Amino acid sequence: MGDKRPYKPRKPGAGRKPLKPSYDAAAILQEQMEAAVALYTNNSLQTIADILSLNPSRCESY
Repeated sequence: MGDKRPYKPRKPGAGRKPLKPSYDAAAILQEQMEAAVALYTNNSLQTIADILSLNPSRCESY
């Protein structure tokens, strides 16, 4: 059949690397929520969605 290759152990800490290491979803959400709260006191929901560039169907679900 042939010679078998010797066992090669994996390196520690391997795995899928993060695509965006500086991406923080919680911080982005917090910024959007603060902006929405600031705008919500004096504007309509559609105006807030336009300013924050949110999808209109997403705004209806909130």
